Amino acid sequence: MAKGVIYEASVESSNTVNFAFPYQGDQRATLTLRTHPRYGKDAIFSIERGQLTCSSYDGCTVLVRFDDGAPVRYSAAAPEDNSSETLFIRDYSGFVARMIKAKTVRISATVFQQGSPAFEFDVSNFDQDRYRPKK
Repeated sequence: MAKGVIYEASVESSNTVNFAFPYQGDQRATLTLRTHPRYGKDAIFSIERGQLTCSSYDGCTVLVRFDDGAPVRYSAAAPEDNSSETLFIRDYSGFVARMIKAKTVRISATVFQQGSPAFEFDVSNFDQDRYRPKK
């Protein structure tokens, strides 16, 4: 019900993973940047099927590698609707500042009974000028 425009930029992972039953089958992850008039700015990581393990009370961490740099731990939070396929990566500004300098972003998050697979995203074509809300 908020007034304004929602801006989103999304990219699917270039690799796939195959989880065990009941989430079997190749699947990709999605990395989304969103600017919402009500909720603000978010970096969102999501998978197609499975259960990302992230407490709605304590949150969790994800491991992110920008190009060939050292892995960086980011705090993350589960969505308010408690869906298990999505995480909100905290420190939006820090994440985006590193991302716009990179060509590849790899994100590893813990998936219930599936370990911590890494998903790779090609962010080399991200155009910040097309994503930014017009002032």
